[in-house]
Amino acid sequence: MTTTWWLTEADLPLGRSGVRLSVEVVETLHDERSRFGHIQVLDTVFHGRMLVIDGIIQTTERDEFVYHETLVLPAALRHGAPTSALIIGGGDGGALRQALRLRSLTRAVQVEIDDTVTRVCRQHLPSVSGGAFDDPRAELVFADGARLLAETSERFDLIVLDLTDPTPGGPAEPLFAADFLRVARAALNPGGVLAMQCGSVTVQPAEVAGQLRRGRAVFTHVDLHTAVVPGYQLSTFGFLVAGDRPRPAADSATFARRWGNVAGACEYVSPEMYAASLAAPPYLRRVLGI
Repeated sequence: MTTTWWLTEADLPLGRSGVRLSVEVVETLHDERSRFGHIQVLDTVFHGRMLVIDGIIQTTERDEFVYHETLVLPAALRHGAPTSALIIGGGDGGALRQALRLRSLTRAVQVEIDDTVTRVCRQHLPSVSGGAFDDPRAELVFADGARLLAETSERFDLIVLDLTDPTPGGPAEPLFAADFLRVARAALNPGGVLAMQCGSVTVQPAEVAGQLRRGRAVFTHVDLHTAVVPGYQLSTFGFLVAGDRPRPAADSATFARRWGNVAGACEYVSPEMYAASLAAPPYLRRVLGI
């Protein structure tokens, strides 16, 4: 008989106090410490297999599509027809998989600082990437994304920051700063769009509000999309989409034409959910300052 145990998630950076999430674990599939963090893959009752880094849930088999579709597709719809994409982080390959669904895309560069994450996810969570790493349009680079972006002369239509939480002193923290957002903006082609996760609206409202402020200090048009992602504290999660051109309305001909650039059926994002993801109730607008 298998004995289960409970993982209690570590405190989240800028998270509200007084609540923690516990998940029932069936089996530890992988446990390893890399140069950058403690990496685990756990088989759970509720979420299926999930990736945990430094005690914080990063992705789960059950609902990764909610996160990755909402992270990538609204930004692609804002642009229209991106041909090039840069993904910083996202070692599980889920963001890369969604970007490669864009019919217009000819090149996607993924820059992950920790090759251990990608190796472990390819072994234990292959459904998340769904073969994306083997797509001929994909280029996988293991390097410091902030340094690479600061040094490259290449320009991209779409930049996706699929980062871990901005833990003080952690590898992702500098990539949430306004200075880095300015570097990213300079690496965009005209009409280019940046997308990033910005934390749980429910549990980390200070992180979300701060990232919105930093984004608006750099970009002309910044939107907050939200989605309920069960793997992230069973909460409403925030996604920042920024550029220097406005987004199309969900009921416009422009949106319909751009939607046709997305190959295959979505499991979460639809024209209706795209529109709904931009709405926020009055109390959240007050809390987040939007």
